[in-house]
Formats: sequence, C-alpha cells, structure tokens
Amino acid sequence: MKKNSLLWALIPCALFTWSCDDDDDAGRDRMQNQEFVTLASSSNRFEIEAGDLAGEQGADERVIEYGNHMVMDHGAAGTELAMLAASKGWNVPDELQENHQQMLEELMALEGAAFDQEFATQMVLSHEEAVALFERAAGPDGVLDKELREWASEKLPTLRAHLQEAQELNEQINP
Repeated sequence: MKKNSLLWALIPCALFTWSCDDDDDAGRDRMQNQEFVTLASSSNRFEIEAGDLAGEQGADERVIEYGNHMVMDHGAAGTELAMLAASKGWNVPDELQENHQQMLEELMALEGAAFDQEFATQMVLSHEEAVALFERAAGPDGVLDKELREWASEKLPTLRAHLQEAQELNEQINP
C-alpha cells in the first residue's frame, strides 16, 4: 500500500519535470534577448549612418529627405533600445554587423545619382530585413523578455511604413 502511495506521489513530480523539459526545448528555438538587441541595434545604426550619407552624398531631394527621415526615426528608436537594454543589463554594440558594414561601405564609395540608386535599393533590402527581424522577435516564439517583445511589436508599424516608403522611393529612383 505504501509503495502505491509513493508511486502516485511521484507521478505528478515526474510529469512536472517532463513538462519543464519540453518548455526548455521550445525555448531553444526562440531568439535570445541579446541576439535581438545586437541585430536590431546594427540594423538601426545602419539606417542612421546611411541616412547621414544621403544628406552628404545624395543628389535627388527625395533621397536626401528620406535619409533625414531615417536619421530622425531610427535615432529615436536607438535611444529607446539603448535605455531598455541598459535597464536589463544587455549590451548595445557600437559596431555594425558585417552585412551592414559592407552595405555602408558600398554607399560611401558613391556620390550623386549612383549613390541615390544604391541608397534606394539598400533601403528596401535593409527594411525588409528589419521587418522580418522584428516580426520574429515580436512573435509568439520571439524573444523571451516581455518588454523587449512588446517594444519590437510597437516598432513594426513604423518599420513597415519605412519599407513601403523605401519601395516607392526605389521605384522612382530606379524605374
């Protein structure tokens, strides 16, 4: 009788432990908080630096205006991300990821109409990448931190609008 009681007492513990293991397995597919902060920071910084270049090297007023828009919007988002990351103890890297650095170097080598064409193309590509990143982070299997997931979700409408604007700019500059 005691053996049966002990067995019935252990079954719930075993089931609880087993269910916790499943949660850990599911969590392995989730984006880590620091990974998102690093990628989002690089994406954001690229938009700012490319926007600055548009003001310096762009010829078309639409490119210069869009660049200024990127500097303003992404500057504000970068400040918000830095504050959230600091409150959580996450590192916001100062350097760009390799892909963003390469894109920026391509822009730095151009001026005038050639710059405008490449800038418009890159703004579409970089915003497609950013929307996908933020959708993943904000989704049900997104980052673990609730505040970071909510922040990513709040930024999605703006990023989608930036993508649409970039697509329109690209169609005008690269018909």
